[in-house]
Formats: sequence, structure tokens, C-alpha cells
Amino acid sequence: MERIQLTSLGQIREADISFGDLTVFVGEQASGKSILLQLVKLILDAGDITQTLKKHGFDWHGELKNFLSLYFGEGMDGIWDNASTQITVDGEAFELDKVLSRKGKKKAESLFLIPAQRVMTLKDGWPRAFTDYAIGDPYVVKQFSEHLRLFLETSLGVSEDVIFPKAHRMNKTIRDAIGGSIFGGAQVKLDRSSLRKRIILDVEGNQLPFMVWSTGQREFVPLLLGLDRLMPSGGARKKNNLNWVVIEEPEMGLHPQSISVLLIILFELLRRDYKVLVSTHSAQILELVWAIRFIAKSKTAPARLRELLDLKANAYSYDLTETILNKKTFKTYYFSRQDGVVNVKDISTLDAEDPDEAVSDWGGLTLFSTKSADVVSKAVSESGL
Repeated sequence: MERIQLTSLGQIREADISFGDLTVFVGEQASGKSILLQLVKLILDAGDITQTLKKHGFDWHGELKNFLSLYFGEGMDGIWDNASTQITVDGEAFELDKVLSRKGKKKAESLFLIPAQRVMTLKDGWPRAFTDYAIGDPYVVKQFSEHLRLFLETSLGVSEDVIFPKAHRMNKTIRDAIGGSIFGGAQVKLDRSSLRKRIILDVEGNQLPFMVWSTGQREFVPLLLGLDRLMPSGGARKKNNLNWVVIEEPEMGLHPQSISVLLIILFELLRRDYKVLVSTHSAQILELVWAIRFIAKSKTAPARLRELLDLKANAYSYDLTETILNKKTFKTYYFSRQDGVVNVKDISTLDAEDPDEAVSDWGGLTLFSTKSADVVSKAVSESGL
């Protein structure tokens, strides 16, 4: 899949998305970013989704509105209107009614979605089962949670307790960056001492349960478990049939220094040949995408990118930066809401001199910085300083 065109999906009036290797969605809350990301998964994984729902006892009785409530969540059954909603994928119409009525062999999941509501997936420090959620909770939250539960059940040996850091998972550069900036040297471990297993943080022998972790740690641990699944050990670059990764608001709860670690993680997913989609409210992510365009023109581009990411010069960082600079493409889209409807605009140039403020202000992410600079400049002028 290279391009999606759509009209009249929820609050989105019109969108034309051509995907890069990394595609970033920006825009205000409730502007339709999550809906479009869930649509991408539905297009790629409809067969897996319908079979998974049926396996867990859900039935939409052949009604589109019922399916929309089961997939997008309660109250979302009105986002799709067969009379006005039109979706085209690589030039061919995507008709959900026909897709849902298809029968045949189940197609393996190809897109792994890490939702914004990921903190909900851990209950008392353990991932919730698919059927532990309410019927009206979004499918992507249930499925992500189920993936984490199954991953923990199958990836740890009978006596193995350390979840992170582990020498055979992720490159040491990434492990060290995560361990230092997010966990402060603590280990993420499995506690088997009580009647129910739970994930804890081990700080020099002190076991900290889920509810006393920092906000950033509670947000990051489900993301970390998802990344563990995406970065298999044993030399494999990707997980089975997965080709796409969606991460909603990866920066939630994190300090800017920790967000810098996320940027390395995104690049590692690209290095492993995943197509990556991210929704964000962080200017830091777009600033990196913007900087790459200029760094790439430098005679010492890989060294400059390593400097920007605080990466030491080694075989891994050479491979990572060369891959990003020479082999990957980047796209950015702004979900612009006006008068109750949303249009999606390509702002991939991120050109600060562009007369279109949607482009120059990076979809509003730099608007306050620009405004504050103007106001301070006026104040300094008026003060005679």
C-alpha cells in the first residue's frame, strides 16, 4: 500500500496520503488522526480483525454499524456512511461491506498498532486479556493488550524474570539509552512471588509496583513490550509477517531527553525495514525530520546525524545513520480542523519560509514559539533595551 485517498470519514472531509518510510501525523486533539491510523490497519488486516473478533465471541450480525462500534469503539458507528464515505487504496475502491462478507483463509496480521491508550493495557502490572475489556472499547486497544499478554506468557522461561534489559534483545546502544533516560538504571522484571504474576521495577533490590512508577514509565513499559515483540532475537530483522508499525503519541509522559531516545527507536524500526506511522504532538519529532533534510547535504552527514542523536561512533550507529540518510523517505501530514471538519494537508517540506502557515508552523507545533519570539521582540523594542 502506497497511497490512500478518502472523503467523509468521521470528521475528516478529505485526505490524500502517500506514505513514506516514516509518515508523521500532526494536528489538534479529535482531528481524526487515530481514526485514519485505525483505518490503515483495517485496510491491511481486515481478515485478521474479523477472525479475531469471532474467536473471542463477538458478532456484528452482518451489520456495518455494529462492526464499526466493535472496531472503532462505542459511539463511532456513525463515522462511516456508505452514501458519502469513499476510500481508494492505490487507485482501487475499498468497500468495507464487501471486505467484511469475504470468506476464506485467515490472512496473517501485517500491521502492529501501539495505541495512545496503552497505559490501560496494564492492570495491576499485568496485560489485560482481550475479553477483559468492555464491548465498546476500541479493537486496537484490546488486540495490543492481548499481544502483550501472549508475548509475556511465551517469551520468558520458567525461571527467567528479567524483561529489560536483556542482552539478546535490542542493540546495546538502544538498551543503554532507554535504561539511562527512562528507567534510571532500574530493571523491568517479572515478579512471581504472589498468587498472580506482575511486572515490577527493580531499583537496587527494591521492588516497585505499577502504581508507584512515574507517569512516563507507566506509559513507556507497554510501548517497550511492543518493541520487544517487533525486534526479535536470533538475527531476524522483523517479526513474522509484520511490515507496518503504528505508534500513537509515543512521547506521552516523557521528558525531552527521553523523547530523543524514541527518535533512535523509530530509526531502528526503519532500519529493520518496517514502514512506520506516528501521530504526535511533539515538535521534537518533526524537528528531527526537518534537520535530516539539511544534514543529508553535508559532506559529513552521518557524523552530524550521530551528533544530533548523541550516538557514539560504532558499527551499529554507522549502519543506522547511513540507512536513514540514504535509503529512507519521510512524509508529514497536518490534520487541519476548521468549522467542525478536518482536511488533511501535506506539509512534508516543513519549510519555515513557506507562506502557508500550516507548513511554516509545522501544523501548529511551533506556533507558540513563533508568537512568543515576536512578542518578546516587540517588548524589547518598546523597553529600549
